[in-house]
Amino acid sequence: MGQLESGSLTGTRITWALVALLLTGAAAPAPGQDIHVRRLAQELLGARRTSLRVEAAKALGRTGTPLGVRVLRLALTRERSRAVRLAIVRAERTIAFQRYEGYRDALAALAEAASDEVEGDELVRLRATEALWEAGKRDLLDPVPILATQLEDRSQRLRLSAVEMLRKRGSAEAAEVLGRAAIDKGQTETIRLAAIEAIGAVALTEGGPVGRDTYRANQGAAQALNREPLTSDRVLERRHQRQIGYLAVVARDAQSSPTLVLRAVKSMGQVKDHSSVPVLRELLETHPHDGIRKQATRVLSHVLARQYE
Repeated sequence: MGQLESGSLTGTRITWALVALLLTGAAAPAPGQDIHVRRLAQELLGARRTSLRVEAAKALGRTGTPLGVRVLRLALTRERSRAVRLAIVRAERTIAFQRYEGYRDALAALAEAASDEVEGDELVRLRATEALWEAGKRDLLDPVPILATQLEDRSQRLRLSAVEMLRKRGSAEAAEVLGRAAIDKGQTETIRLAAIEAIGAVALTEGGPVGRDTYRANQGAAQALNREPLTSDRVLERRHQRQIGYLAVVARDAQSSPTLVLRAVKSMGQVKDHSSVPVLRELLETHPHDGIRKQATRVLSHVLARQYE
């Protein structure tokens, strides 16, 4: 690390006071580590040069301690430089993914950084949200509640990213969140369209041709081993019915634009569940839009044909 550049005696005293406060009540680190964390905290909180603060954040991420996370969290509330705040988020991500001693504190810090009530910079929130989603893939936490919260973010870019992450998650819980977004008239049409499309994509990963082949193989293996299959026919049916239920709300709503309805019908075609038959028949018989009636007719034929697959 370079030489500390705190700017003034007063600034130095304030920074030392903050470091002392952070150390109070914290689990005592090893003596050598204590000196190391103190120096990094001083540099992150007091150095004038942005590059020094960035390097201090990186180094605190490598310490992996709860105390290091406390320093990073404090710095994020005081730091004005986007580059440094992004470095802090990356440091917290490192601590979490490496499962260092302070990884639970790092996950909590990332959740704070992902909230628009705490962090004002859209890019910083996005990077924190992506880190939390990746943490979910590593079974460090359940990312769905966090992504559901992100759908209330003031940034449409962040809400779109949350929809895409939920789509990739592909779980029943993720589909529920997507369904609520699809029927939420408080969302923009862009978000609703993305959510409606994602509902169909989730169904493909779980019940499309490849998914059904995998499911049948699982059933056969479970039967040979005299065990229960991982997912029953009834569970899949209920899941798909829930998805169709959300899509039907969009399709039957007189206030839904033709674009929303058409996308909902296409997603029904991806889910291919028999519960969509009544709403599809209703659309092809009564909807005033010619393109929607034609699409409903095509999808209905595919849904009805599925029972013979």
